[in-house]
Amino acid sequence: MPESPRWLVKKDRMADAAEALALLDDLPSDSAVVAADLATIHQSLVDEHIGTSGSPFALTENRHLHRTILAITVNILAQMSGVNIITFYSTTIFQNTLGYSGTIARVISGCLQIWQFVAAGLAILLVDRVGRRKLLLAGAIGMTVATTALAGLESDLSNKSAASASIFFYFVALFFFPIGLFLIPFMYAAEIAPLRIRAKVTAMSASSNWLFNFLIAEVTPIGFATITWKYYLIYACINAFAIIVYYLFYPETQGRTLEEIDDIFIQSHSIFDPVKIAKNLPFREAVTSEGLKHLHDEKVTEIRTEAGLGLVT
Repeated sequence: MPESPRWLVKKDRMADAAEALALLDDLPSDSAVVAADLATIHQSLVDEHIGTSGSPFALTENRHLHRTILAITVNILAQMSGVNIITFYSTTIFQNTLGYSGTIARVISGCLQIWQFVAAGLAILLVDRVGRRKLLLAGAIGMTVATTALAGLESDLSNKSAASASIFFYFVALFFFPIGLFLIPFMYAAEIAPLRIRAKVTAMSASSNWLFNFLIAEVTPIGFATITWKYYLIYACINAFAIIVYYLFYPETQGRTLEEIDDIFIQSHSIFDPVKIAKNLPFREAVTSEGLKHLHDEKVTEIRTEAGLGLVT
């Protein structure tokens, strides 16, 4: 397995980086596309040092603090959707609250877990077709509907039909959560983190995810014991808030190179800018020899010379 092209460029091993890129793209090492990619990577490494701090909380030009907060927040909101009420306590709810037998309660809970597994597989197929931002929004909207419906249906347990109908919304919740809020928060945190602080940001975001997972597991029995069905309303409100947060602050990263994501944040001057910039920033062209005219010719020529690739003719 070859070394990362970015690492090779960082170590000034341009010829080796060209070979690695050529292998990844299934192109000749002297391809114009490879030369353009080398130029892009080289520039991204220069831009990486715009923020000279290695702290994820630094107020740098490439917005370390902003990106760290986005990465942590998306993981916190995912866990605060309330999904673990279902995954941890569904059997107890079906048996003690909805009145099903222990056997039936376990069968339904097993079906829910299988359903969640299937939905997570569907998410893998959708993430690069639909995009991260749309799936985050879909997940939050679905969880808002599910938790609101569960609160309403379980507010009057004397109505057995309404209580039984609530099972449908448990399946709704375990469809929308894995579609938009299960895998994507981890992926998104890694994608938006600058290379220099990526390990720190992903570690903090993953820790936040599991910390709030633990929190929900601990407080849920107390919540149901004290406020019963109203406990769902807390998560309905949090999910509604998450819809607004994802819409206003989370740019789409689908199809973007790491260098383009850096550029989105470098161009941003406020927390509201990344979404607008991501919508308007052109995607990297499928560069050909003709397409190289749109790049900085001097930089491309310099990179090709350092890599021993010769000049584009």
